Amino acid sequence: MSNQSAVSEVISALNALYQGTNLQEREQANSWLEQYQKTAQAWTTSDTILGTAELGLEIKLFAAQTLRNKIINDFSELGEPGALQLRDSVVTHLRNARSGPQPLITQLCLSLADLAVQLGAWKDPFADMTGSFLSDPESVSCLLEFLAVLPEEIENDRILLPTEFFRQRATELLTQRAGDLIQLLVQCLRQPDLKADAHTKVLVCFKSWLRSGEITLMMVQNTSLIELAFAALKAEDDSVFETAVDAICGILGETRIDRDDDPEDARLKSATVEQQLVPQLSAVAAQMRIDPLVAEGNEERIRGYCRVLTEAGEAWAQRIVLNIAAFETTVSALVDCMRLDSLEVIGMMFEFWAVLADNTMESTVPCDPARRALAAVYETLIDVITRHLRYPDSFDTSDAQGGMTAKERDDFREFRHNIGDVLKDCVRVVGQTKALAHPYNAMLAGINSTPQLPWQEIEAPLFALRAMGAEVSSQENVMMPQIMDMFSQFPAHPRLRYAATLVIGRYTEWTQEHPHYVPFQLNYIAEGFKVRDVAAASAQSLKYLCQDCSKYLAAHWASMLKFYNEVVASGTLDDGDVIEFSQALAHVVSAVPEPDTHLAIEAFCLPIGQELGVLLQRSELTSGEKQKTILLFERMGVFLRFMHVEDNEPAEILLSRIINESWSLVSTALQRYAADPLVAESVAKFVRVLVEYYPNILRPIVVQVIDAVVNSFQRTGQGTYLWLARRILNVYQSLGVDESASLQLVTNMVERLSEAALALFQSTPFSDIPETTEDYFNLIERAVETAPGYIIGMATFPYIVQAAVAALEVNQYHAQMSVIYMWTQILNPTKRHVRLMRENRSALQVTPASPAGRAPPTSPASPLRQRRRSVRPDTYPVEHVVELCSKHGFDLTVKLMHGLMRNFDHEVVPAAADALASLTAIVSDGPAVAKAQYDSPPLATMCEWEQAMLSQIPEANFPAADKQAFMSELAEYIQTRQWPKIKALVSDTAAVFRRRNATKK
Repeated sequence: MSNQSAVSEVISALNALYQGTNLQEREQANSWLEQYQKTAQAWTTSDTILGTAELGLEIKLFAAQTLRNKIINDFSELGEPGALQLRDSVVTHLRNARSGPQPLITQLCLSLADLAVQLGAWKDPFADMTGSFLSDPESVSCLLEFLAVLPEEIENDRILLPTEFFRQRATELLTQRAGDLIQLLVQCLRQPDLKADAHTKVLVCFKSWLRSGEITLMMVQNTSLIELAFAALKAEDDSVFETAVDAICGILGETRIDRDDDPEDARLKSATVEQQLVPQLSAVAAQMRIDPLVAEGNEERIRGYCRVLTEAGEAWAQRIVLNIAAFETTVSALVDCMRLDSLEVIGMMFEFWAVLADNTMESTVPCDPARRALAAVYETLIDVITRHLRYPDSFDTSDAQGGMTAKERDDFREFRHNIGDVLKDCVRVVGQTKALAHPYNAMLAGINSTPQLPWQEIEAPLFALRAMGAEVSSQENVMMPQIMDMFSQFPAHPRLRYAATLVIGRYTEWTQEHPHYVPFQLNYIAEGFKVRDVAAASAQSLKYLCQDCSKYLAAHWASMLKFYNEVVASGTLDDGDVIEFSQALAHVVSAVPEPDTHLAIEAFCLPIGQELGVLLQRSELTSGEKQKTILLFERMGVFLRFMHVEDNEPAEILLSRIINESWSLVSTALQRYAADPLVAESVAKFVRVLVEYYPNILRPIVVQVIDAVVNSFQRTGQGTYLWLARRILNVYQSLGVDESASLQLVTNMVERLSEAALALFQSTPFSDIPETTEDYFNLIERAVETAPGYIIGMATFPYIVQAAVAALEVNQYHAQMSVIYMWTQILNPTKRHVRLMRENRSALQVTPASPAGRAPPTSPASPLRQRRRSVRPDTYPVEHVVELCSKHGFDLTVKLMHGLMRNFDHEVVPAAADALASLTAIVSDGPAVAKAQYDSPPLATMCEWEQAMLSQIPEANFPAADKQAFMSELAEYIQTRQWPKIKALVSDTAAVFRRRNATKK
């Protein structure tokens, strides 16, 4: 096809795409254009379009974008002469487009920048572009645009360059030219005949180079660029204002003093800050206070001012502490920013107040004038923050009536919790007593005001008080008693009751040291259970009160249990709140002294067991009864989890009976409802408590427990039982009379579960059961880590390996990660053992030994039985893993590479690349080491596998030159045993492949 014909086809397709009305024709045109952009002819066609003056913007813009994409993705097609010729052509197109439109200028500059980054034969792009465009005032904007995008394109990760070339090119294009750029920008500012937007372009270019890190404060401190940036903050144009903000933030970032700064550089930075930048910031603060756009609530304007002032505060935090007088106006401006009503914007300042507090506490003592001055600032901040914590008056109004929407309520709650962290910083600097006085005084003023006072006026300081709790000592005896005495005076409002109840829960450690408040607080919390809107807060606070003050509540366990039963029966609590209440009671029962402990346990547990027994005997459960059954198991489980008795024989005997009776209930539930996901989850959580916290009591029936878990999974395929099996495996040492017996128990469990799981995997795709896939391979990972000799020696293990290869196709993140982690648990230790065996040449081939406690066979055994007996838990089965890797390694390699290049989640990639590097080490050295041939060179097995795999990938997706480069590096790293470099190689190759083929089908 001739070039002119190609141009006509492109124009026709673009017209169909942009102007056509037939959807199918537009889709066909778009598809054709996408394919055209990948052809070699696109170079000349695009160049021709850009050189044709009469064509419209849309067509030229498409051509410029096509050129840029090809420069990034297909630069090797040009060759050096072609690249230089293209450069000259694009420079001409840019000169012709100097009067606009701007989008075309930007695309042409991006193309030139991408050429400059990759084209080493273009020795000095800075000088060449300056010589071509600086002399013509109409063209200076084009030059500045090119220089502005150049640092960004050097960091463009779509441009793939060898590391050394990239470093060299970055040095040539940026580092060596930073000083020249400053001179150029200053020169542009002095030219009176530049286009109107040139000063903004100078600012954009300055900002870009600042962001790249190539310009230092010392380069610009005595130039007009700083004044230009601050002057641009007065611009009414939003884009100019934002550019000025970015540039100023870049300048301020350069004022930070680093530990490795030369003392003279640090001195010059500080001088520039105090003599030049602080006065400028004072002017910015004054401008912010009178800016009408700020008064109108313009979010972008407010954000810009706050960004500048916050950047200054974070950069100067240490200086502020050491010389507060010099920075008084800056700190005052930062407090003014905190007073603004844009809650989203002021969130950017929270980190600054934390950093300033850290520096204050590290560099001053309480009697320092600086500490006192900053404490006054933070005291002001407490009042400012408390005002922000106040719920709007419209909070009680429905959305339809102009109140807050559900999202606005959620956002405001999140904001309150985030700004609450700043209150902790305030307490650190101000001191707990003075800090607590602020919310106390606010609440006191509210209580003493008119009865019509909105509830928000007291709730906000209550929330502030709660946020401060982490920094308040349990020994504070000035303000806290006054605050606690105030609770009975609060107006009757559910939101105040809710907030005050949560405050009690936050200060239970303080109450522990002041036990005379326990009766009042317990009663206050109990009253809250009667109000549905307060019940959740009561449950949470009661949990903490019982946890920290259980010894003071133990004598009241019977009345608390009665109250508990009444509240649970009333239905005012959600299930989660019932669980928190149960946990609270468990703490109290734990503190009940002998001989009443067993009575308290019995009073709590037996009714639950009886109720469960009645429900589980019914022929059919309604949905409500099933939910009740689930909650009863959870109540019993959380009680046993948090209730502890030691050296209390009657209580221990009772617990043994309760747990045995509970197991019969569990067995019944599993027999009838094992396939119900919710019932299965609640039962599994309950059994986990028994296994982890009562292993000695459970030991006589542990075989029954394991059988129930295995049978339930065999019948239902529910991943919950695999999850429970992993928890059982975690405490395997407690299950048997000795370690060998314990290992035999869990190995048998894993093998039986594996047989069922493998059958399930044969009939169901992994992607249809991602949760089960995840739970199963998590179990195998833990099993191999716990007892590699036993697990790898199982008869089912070769089939597990095959399943683990196939499971790499699963498309869900957590399932992918579990499979990959299982592989790393097998491959990484094997790689280490192979390396150690090769390095320890004096050690002969490992002689297999029989598992502990098992006598040698008296007659010939089958090969399977011999292999299983050949592995001890403390002997890693290297030879067996090497054999399996050699047998299944090709399939594993293909699946790993396919996942890395196409479908693995990006967070899975490092672990997958690590697994592939370990596999490479095993198949390269393992076979020889297993035969005690320690001096043998690495085998080329992985090279053969990778070559076979790569041959199946079309060159359009993976060019032959790239394949060859990959194979050459792989062979080199294998021969030199540089396994970590193989991990980096496959990761980088996969990343390149993904970027290159992101839009290819």
